[in-house]
Amino acid sequence: MSEHTKKIYILGKISGYYGVKGWLKIFSYTQPRENIVRYKALKIKFSNSHSINDEWLDIVLDNGKSHGKGVVAHFSGYDTRESAAHLINAELAIYRSDFKRALKNEYYWADLIGLTVINLEEIELGKITSLIETAAHDVLVVHSDPSNDSDSEQLIPFVMQHYIKNIDLDANLMTVDWQTSWNDKD
Repeated sequence: MSEHTKKIYILGKISGYYGVKGWLKIFSYTQPRENIVRYKALKIKFSNSHSINDEWLDIVLDNGKSHGKGVVAHFSGYDTRESAAHLINAELAIYRSDFKRALKNEYYWADLIGLTVINLEEIELGKITSLIETAAHDVLVVHSDPSNDSDSEQLIPFVMQHYIKNIDLDANLMTVDWQTSWNDKD
């Protein structure tokens, strides 16, 4: 397994009980929220008080569904509220290799975060630190110095072929048609 496919992506966190038969509430980071239950073989890391060498362990999600504004799930071997109690606050994750293959010109946000962004003049604009979902299209949040919250932030519409000219995940690089700053506009 390559370094990229071994990377762990956190999908959510177990946030509380749901009933008395071992079902638990999941705070899902996936979009849409219920996508977390598509993954049956998950990794789990317990909160600090129950940590086992701070490592990811295997756990099997055997049932899950949307419930109201959230997600509820049941894990194999945890059939009572008491047996599932130590799972609360644990994080759930998968390896990158477990992601469904993206279609051509489609990308997982997790793969875009951290990419270096350059413009057509090959001037480095910064790194992608997050994305924002809007009704029209997603927006890249690019910081010239991601370790400094007060650095210059640029918001670039994620519109392929218009603003986004090339994405090279292997080179960790995105090329955009964008000015270095708003003051440089014609």
